[in-house]
Amino acid sequence: MARPVLVFNAVQHVLIAVSRSLSRRGIPVTFADITGTARHPSSRAIQNFVRLPSYREEPDRFLGALAKLIREGGYDMLFPCSDPGLAAVTEHYDRFVSLIYVGCPPPHIVRRVLDKSRTLKAATASGILIPLTYDVPDLATLDKFRDELRLPMIAKPLSKEDETLHTFKMRYFATFQDLRNAFLADPQFGAQNLLQEYCVGEGVGIEVLLHKNEPLALFQHRRMKELPLTGGASVTSVSEPLDPKLVEQAITLLRKLDWEGVAMVEFRYDRLAGRAVLMEVNGRYWGSLPLAIRAGIDFPFYEWQLAHDERVSVPASYRTGLRFRWLSGDLRRLASLFTESPNDGFPRPSKWTESVRFVTDFVAPTCPAIWSWRDPLPAVNDLVDAGRWISGPFLKRTARPVRHAIREYRYLGWRNTIVLLSLRTLAALGLKRDLPPQDLSGIRSVVFVCHGNIIRSPMAEALLRKYLAGSNCHSRISVCSAGLVDEPKGRADERARIVAKEFGVSLDDHRPQRLSPELIERADVIFLMDRINEARIRVSNPAAAKKAFYLGAYTSGHRRVEIPDPNLGTLADVRFCYHTLDLHARRLADSIQHSQTEKPPFLSAYGDAT
Repeated sequence: MARPVLVFNAVQHVLIAVSRSLSRRGIPVTFADITGTARHPSSRAIQNFVRLPSYREEPDRFLGALAKLIREGGYDMLFPCSDPGLAAVTEHYDRFVSLIYVGCPPPHIVRRVLDKSRTLKAATASGILIPLTYDVPDLATLDKFRDELRLPMIAKPLSKEDETLHTFKMRYFATFQDLRNAFLADPQFGAQNLLQEYCVGEGVGIEVLLHKNEPLALFQHRRMKELPLTGGASVTSVSEPLDPKLVEQAITLLRKLDWEGVAMVEFRYDRLAGRAVLMEVNGRYWGSLPLAIRAGIDFPFYEWQLAHDERVSVPASYRTGLRFRWLSGDLRRLASLFTESPNDGFPRPSKWTESVRFVTDFVAPTCPAIWSWRDPLPAVNDLVDAGRWISGPFLKRTARPVRHAIREYRYLGWRNTIVLLSLRTLAALGLKRDLPPQDLSGIRSVVFVCHGNIIRSPMAEALLRKYLAGSNCHSRISVCSAGLVDEPKGRADERARIVAKEFGVSLDDHRPQRLSPELIERADVIFLMDRINEARIRVSNPAAAKKAFYLGAYTSGHRRVEIPDPNLGTLADVRFCYHTLDLHARRLADSIQHSQTEKPPFLSAYGDAT
């Protein structure tokens, strides 16, 4: 009987596919959880389940527990089936290879794949087309090269070594402002992520088992649906005949990387243009592995045979046109169309079309990712997890507005709440266009208004003063700010005073004040920050509403004009808010100077009267 093998963490259907491949050949499989988050998959193909200490937080305990497990269990091979699994092996490679046969190359080779920038350099050196990639480490560089960026754009984490450090696998940016906002929210965004042009086309994967620089097994699939919608894991895919050009590029790249073992080289292939662009290399088993095995290319068993010096017998061809479907992933994908409200500008399919497509996919013959009549529990568990994933955001999405509305009602009272709800409803229906004032030529007094006059409005006041300084308008225009609370605090918020200095202004001497009838009377224009401000002004002083506008309208038109209050947030939230205010204040200052220095039409046409 064969000695047992260890399998490190993987996506559920990849774990099950590897385990079933080995188990049906009489090879016992133990699943070792190294992240502390996995649960027992309840599969007949997995003989044992163990949870090891964290390889990052407790490396000594991890290695000690692993050595004991290998010694007592008699294991002779390890399959690191995920990027965290590869990272764990890479960090302790010398100790691992002294204990067990490891199914991956040495660390210096694995890091060439885990570090996407190194993979791209190897591809370029091999003459393989890669997406246009930008080195934008910080916000200043982003602003400097704004006109050179090709949008839309995507961002990916630079390294795949520790997935727990990343909040996304890929983000899509349709506009420069959306990308800039990401830098404002996280100053390390450019240093930690890879920025690339968005490449149209279909995802095509070339799967290879490379041994001593020679491909022993090859397989090709094309992605039909992905999760998330912007691009990611394969939800449905189809097996395809090998494309000689793509195969040649994949093998060339893997040889350049000195790779040994299994890998999937992913391309974005625009068939109309005949253009294939490298996306990344996965140096471990991939999501559509069940499709390759069902089509006749059993990669896990071939890898086991190599490790045990057995002759590998690979079929001369495999079944093409076979469809793969990860049902729970397909459910999540469909649910995301209904439960998410993304504002990244990515063109999403219609909900009706995708709903019909989801149902019709049951009709076509498919290779299920997990389901098996002989081993049904893993598929049941996966669907239960999908149900939790879908219901969680839905419940939060429905509960959050209710809780928020209750809090607002308690604070604002019924009159303000009714006006606020009506304003939001009109805006959501597109019946309320919040545009900036069209004529600023005659204004002499500007008032900025927010809730407490301690963070947003005083900064807007200071920034406008700064950008009007030195202009002809500076001495003619009065600028101040006020809040809507009955009893303002004695000073500006401490975080506001700290961050303001980063923008070259000071709020140390600012003293909050309440918006009074006198200020309203003197003001030519009042700039608000959010709809709560507008609702309270409409109720308390309807006359003031006629001269009230949203400061955020200067860059957003009538969309997303609110500048959220960072009062309950962190220092980083205040900084992000101030970057937004800075942009709006610049636009306002430019508009004021332009409108007050521009000559009347008759003077422009005929020259000065003098």
